Amino acid sequence: MQLTPLPDAVERFRAGGFVALLDSPDREGEADLLAAAELITGEAVNFMVTHARGLVTVAIDAGRLKELDIRLVEPRYCGENVPAFTEPVDYTPACTTGISAFERAATIRALLDPQARPEDFMRPGHVFPLAARSKGLRERQGHTEGAIALSCLAGLKPAVVMCEIMAPSGHMAKADEVAAWAAERGVALCSVEQIATAVLN
Repeated sequence: MQLTPLPDAVERFRAGGFVALLDSPDREGEADLLAAAELITGEAVNFMVTHARGLVTVAIDAGRLKELDIRLVEPRYCGENVPAFTEPVDYTPACTTGISAFERAATIRALLDPQARPEDFMRPGHVFPLAARSKGLRERQGHTEGAIALSCLAGLKPAVVMCEIMAPSGHMAKADEVAAWAAERGVALCSVEQIATAVLN
């Protein structure tokens, strides 16, 4: 399987393009479609839900979530590598139902707006933030931390929109299926391991 050279993937991500991020085969062995949160548009969210078809989440720095009083959901009956989900939110100044691609994009952008206040976000909503571990890939080598590391390599804010890539069968796409999916759509393809090698060495 041919991965995109990391500098090329970083440049495309910095310019607002998509990157498909493969997890380790020893973990889920699946991929998320990524886009920079600060550059997200309704059209981009619509592409993600149409073509990747998984749950739209936002990997984000835990400190920013604390500023907005967006609280972690207590994990129960789950494994040790479970993502750190928070209560889902909608940005009420820009939302009616909150579920459209464009309203979700507005909520995602508002998470990074320094003027946004905790009371601007209705809970529960339709955007699912994920708190990144404080030590990043040194602490957990999952999609959340890999996505945040990619955004840092690109010189962008530590917030990334993610959507799992599902195969047409309804099962999760695996390595070769993900590679074919990315090639068909002209999407850069990299791995958490590839990013970890760059940032941890």
